[in-house]
Amino acid sequence: MCKLPEFIIDSTNVYRTKHFIVKQSIDIQCDKLENNSIVSHDTFYKRTKSRDKEFEYFFRERKIINGKRLPSTMHTRNLIK
Repeated sequence: MCKLPEFIIDSTNVYRTKHFIVKQSIDIQCDKLENNSIVSHDTFYKRTKSRDKEFEYFFRERKIINGKRLPSTMHTRNLIK
């Protein structure tokens, strides 16, 4: 495999749930008047055989292949079918 899957491009973290592969892009937002925050921009990709194959190839050396979500104080969600 030579092309990076969409769910890896510009990601901070990628993990897999029962129905989705989730790309997290983490931003730290600093605000002098309010509290600082960690914002996760999450993109949910519906699991398919093709996406699972790509996921398993790129994360084959993980001890826990599915990974896990990084905590954040806020998040946005986008769904890709």
